[in-house]
Amino acid sequence: GYGQQCAITCRHLKDMGHEVAIFAFYGLQGSLVDWGDIPLYPNDAQDWGVKNSSTFYDDFKADLFMTLVDVWVQGGLNPKMNWVPWLPIDHDPPPDLVIKVLKESPGLVKPIAMSKFGQKQLKLNGIDAYYIPHSIDTELYKPLPEERKIARGKYGWEDKFVIGTVGTNHTERKNWVAGMKAVALFAKRHPGEVVYYMHTNPYDQRGINLMKLKEVLGLAEICKFPSQAEMLVGIPMDTMAKIYNVLDVFLLPSKGEGFGIPLIESQACQTPVITTNCTAQPELVGGGWLIKKLIPEWTGQASWQFDCYPEEIVECLEKAYQAKKKGYMANIQAKARAKALEYSDKKVFAEYWPPVLEDIEKRIKAPKNLEGVQNWRLNFIPPICMPRKVLDLGCGLTQPYRKFLEGLGEYVGVDNRNGDKPNITVADAHNLPFKDGEFGFLWCSEMLEHVENPERVLTEAKRVAKHGVFLFSTPQNSFFKLDPEHKIIKGIDYQTVATGDGLLVW
Repeated sequence: GYGQQCAITCRHLKDMGHEVAIFAFYGLQGSLVDWGDIPLYPNDAQDWGVKNSSTFYDDFKADLFMTLVDVWVQGGLNPKMNWVPWLPIDHDPPPDLVIKVLKESPGLVKPIAMSKFGQKQLKLNGIDAYYIPHSIDTELYKPLPEERKIARGKYGWEDKFVIGTVGTNHTERKNWVAGMKAVALFAKRHPGEVVYYMHTNPYDQRGINLMKLKEVLGLAEICKFPSQAEMLVGIPMDTMAKIYNVLDVFLLPSKGEGFGIPLIESQACQTPVITTNCTAQPELVGGGWLIKKLIPEWTGQASWQFDCYPEEIVECLEKAYQAKKKGYMANIQAKARAKALEYSDKKVFAEYWPPVLEDIEKRIKAPKNLEGVQNWRLNFIPPICMPRKVLDLGCGLTQPYRKFLEGLGEYVGVDNRNGDKPNITVADAHNLPFKDGEFGFLWCSEMLEHVENPERVLTEAKRVAKHGVFLFSTPQNSFFKLDPEHKIIKGIDYQTVATGDGLLVW
């Protein structure tokens, strides 16, 4: 799924006029090779690309590093890279480590959620994200009635009810056990009528032995697998489209999906789907049925995914079976195709990508002192202060850090203008109108590089606040010269963090 979307996306980005390289952090080892006119960088470290990414970023002279992978493995990326993760959220709620990496990565521009579910979950955790769904070629994945007739005749499936699943056999997230139990129960209702095609590796060491399981469940004559040699070579997309066309219904009782590409591929071929009513899956279903009785399951990522009951899957299969037998499947198939068209690559790259890329470009070219939260800076806000009163110096008209500071106690925002907002005190940072030691903590982000006398401002800050933090741009920051109002801080000793920003703490 990741490789397929990478290929689709890179080709479309090239067509849009962008220069693109791929960092194949898994699978490709050795040296730099080319995929047509797109360079492919290899990886020699088992760290999901964290170590080598900045070297290749520099070699390609990149201005943006976009990742398509779980973000919890991306902690520690070099902050000099402008990082935009296109990420899945397949737990509810998102695991803490996912949120931590996003909030503490200095190079983060803004994440892209691949599902509406993911975008909503990130927002609930204080993270603003774009939304761009995955896409498929709906002119390739489409109804092929003649191919369906030929294939079903070839295998003697003309009168069979054919169920199919496409998914990796890696851990138990795809929920093969529940699906196979359900098919076994359903086949007993309709002896001799059922075929179950399982497009996966039944022997994958990362998953379970599906070949043994089919024997235990009495499915030896019903379950069919593809040639594993052909799987290794790579089964072409046009063949996959034919496979989906052969099916009567597509079954994916997954415990959690960041997106769920096969659901869209299947529906594009007018094959309705059965899937679990959790994470991203329900938003993808147009023609089909949702498995609604969920069993929360605590995972190794310390959050919830969702198992389901085989008996409810059986009832969904029965509804699909009856729809076919009684002749009203066509309406369901039409809804399936209509839903899939919402994720056509032409539609997605015409409607979703251009405004997002335009905004990203503005963000990476803009001065870093534009009002807004830089999540990595939140680490410098203490959990408590005494006295319980906090001063936000240079708070800005939108006061972006206010919600993170108010928990410390009484909040006071100061700026040299307030835009008629009564909750902002207008004052000169060189001469603050507060008593000595009045505040337990002072916060100042992206202000010191704008003042006439930084040393005087620091003296005033230390007078009114027992503890405090200044974060500011310096010439070591690649964005420093983008704002002509930036002044070089002189006369003060300060630390420089990895981003090139200055740090003062007392």
